[in-house]
Amino acid sequence: MSKFNQMIFSLGLMLLVIPRVYAGNWQKIEVPETVMTIMDDDNNYKDIRPGCAFSHLSDEAGLPNKPFHFYYRKGSVSKTLIYLNGGGGCWNDATCLTSLALPVTPTTRPAYNPSIEDENNPAVLGGIMDATRADNPLKDWNMIFVPYCTGDVHIGSQDSIYTDPSGTINAGQPVLVQHRGFDNFMAVREWLKNSSDRTSTKQVLVAGSSAGAYGALMNFSRIHSIYPTTTKISLLADGGIGNFTDSFIKKVFRPNGPWKTENTLATWIPVIKNIGSYHALNFFATLATGIEHHFTKSKFAYVTTAWDSVQILFLNIMRKTDQGIDDPNQWFNVTPATALEWNLRMLLTLNANALLNSNAKYYIGAGTNHVELLDAFTENVFFTEKSAGGVYLKDWVNRLVGHNTPPLVNLMCSGSCGAPPLH
Repeated sequence: MSKFNQMIFSLGLMLLVIPRVYAGNWQKIEVPETVMTIMDDDNNYKDIRPGCAFSHLSDEAGLPNKPFHFYYRKGSVSKTLIYLNGGGGCWNDATCLTSLALPVTPTTRPAYNPSIEDENNPAVLGGIMDATRADNPLKDWNMIFVPYCTGDVHIGSQDSIYTDPSGTINAGQPVLVQHRGFDNFMAVREWLKNSSDRTSTKQVLVAGSSAGAYGALMNFSRIHSIYPTTTKISLLADGGIGNFTDSFIKKVFRPNGPWKTENTLATWIPVIKNIGSYHALNFFATLATGIEHHFTKSKFAYVTTAWDSVQILFLNIMRKTDQGIDDPNQWFNVTPATALEWNLRMLLTLNANALLNSNAKYYIGAGTNHVELLDAFTENVFFTEKSAGGVYLKDWVNRLVGHNTPPLVNLMCSGSCGAPPLH
């Protein structure tokens, strides 16, 4: 891969978008890679520059370099789904660069997806985005699909320099990675603020899977603030329960960290202001319960499988890189102890969360699948999953967005919940 020069971006005060119609009546909204000045909810101006991890590179670099865009599908009711896609994460030299040399196979893949094209098209992802299914409770809704190509769980606004310790990527020379997930999200938010039907919207569901689950939760307040007080706004977080290590939390959320979250998080919400000081064992429970308590009129729903293989893998990657193990081939050796730890921490987190706040509920399915809302890993799983109390996941989501009859309740699989061999 050849060396590159960082592009110089001009100042743009208005968000210019170019819509194109794709399959399934999806419009592709292209966002220019120019600096935009927006006003945040704390009444301070922020400069954002949308883009993907490597969209500043030339084609000769050999890395995915398309600019950021998002998708919109107009529905027939005054309700809107805002979905943030997943695709891993990166926060150091090994995860951001070395892992890119890994092939995508059933057992290995890079730590994150820097491509705006691959696995980022709602027309082919199925599940909750499939408006052709009569049993999809959101089939008639307006839909916003936010792709993910920045490795920062939609909360980054920083260009960080990394060096591949293996010397494979760019011959071991420094590479700039654009962690601009927050900027991309805020560009979509500006578009939403200017949409003609925003003030008449009756209901909004902010959803996300995997990395998008964290982005949906931590950016929830910024969606909540742009809609009228009469709009019912709920959260649906899938495959992101936040079982991290202390070293990861301190690295990512420290001032001038790789994603520069001090400039992106909604720190006017008390629980988010102190996020970098939380212990790993209670990190997600503290964060989630604090946000839920701040928005008591909103419902918060969390979906996961009991032995989510990808979430377990990322706990393992954090542990390995904390120990200085930069060879990605060693990250996939997950011990039964790590799987069991993740499972126990997940159960403690979700049960504590539900106990403390009545507006928070969970659906814990059996098995190891990652992402239940889309066909990312298992085809039609959103419509066939019913291992938690015999209730279909699609019907449970319908309770979340419907008239609460029957009511939304906590549901969990039984027995060992399809545990993998733990020996």
